[in-house]
Amino acid sequence: GTVFQDPEHQLLRTTVRDELEVGPRALQRAGRGPSDAQIAARTDDLLERLRLAPLARANPYTLSGGEKRRLTVAAALATSPRVLVLDEPTFGQDARTWAELVALLAALRGEGGAIVAVTHDEAVVAALHAERFALAAPAGMDEGAGEAS
Repeated sequence: GTVFQDPEHQLLRTTVRDELEVGPRALQRAGRGPSDAQIAARTDDLLERLRLAPLARANPYTLSGGEKRRLTVAAALATSPRVLVLDEPTFGQDARTWAELVALLAALRGEGGAIVAVTHDEAVVAALHAERFALAAPAGMDEGAGEAS
């Protein structure tokens, strides 16, 4: 699974609930997915845990930035991926939702999944007991060098 930095770049459906079901339904059509009941249960669980249940029928584009972020992380988690790549997964979250996101990511890791996250949030790295890799521009290179004009 993948979570982009800008949540709007990966929204596909017209309701929050439908967005969470995209991945599981695709797996189901391919003959590898969960049953309808399992999809509904997983969707309900993610909606509750990430405080999106009151927004289940809302259009994803009408959500706040933090809500969109939670939705895209939840949609990626809905398929129980073996590898999850995230860009700033906790950006814009309050303490309660931050903790729930970290718990969901930790659960994925605990089930043998791999997580690759690009983040400035050192606390999430520590909470997940993750290895840290830092990338920096070579010495003497301007920060904006190499960017398209």
